[in-house]
Amino acid sequence: MGKVGHTLVAFGLLLLSACAAPTQISSNKAQDYTAQPTRLFVVTDVGSDFGNEFANSFQAKLLNIASDCGSAAEVSRISALELDDSTRRREIDGFKPDVFLSIRRNGGTKMSSGQLVDVIYDVRLVDIQSKRIVWRAAVTFYRGGTIIPSTDRGAALAVDITNKMKEDHIFRTCEVIKAKS
Repeated sequence: MGKVGHTLVAFGLLLLSACAAPTQISSNKAQDYTAQPTRLFVVTDVGSDFGNEFANSFQAKLLNIASDCGSAAEVSRISALELDDSTRRREIDGFKPDVFLSIRRNGGTKMSSGQLVDVIYDVRLVDIQSKRIVWRAAVTFYRGGTIIPSTDRGAALAVDITNKMKEDHIFRTCEVIKAKS
């Protein structure tokens, strides 16, 4: 392969690394759950995988979307190695949510270089009054290339999860956010 061939291959790889595969989400909703969340407390370890900029962007977008959907929300970020959850219980008790959303890392794929390709999240929505899971999702999120800013990808994860909640009629008072073309 000549110099032009190597250049074309390098350019192709650069383009592929800039793209982000769509998030894959499978979900299940309790058929008898008809409430609209008004006070949403979120516990998540999002950010332990792609860093603080990603996590902060995810959190800000999630809070913004919840507000647009008529739900007051609070997010509490936890460490995967956290031992004492009494602080979290006090936060939940103080906020008095009607639903509790847990977004926890459940797996993923790394390249031999150590770079994350995707992360799998286990997402559960628990109705506080009945103390049962009313919606659950398995989310496979692809980071995409390094050209895409972490802040954009963090916000994209929040949009993808909340769009699925809208499609499943958890949030019913707001529109699905269309992907940017």
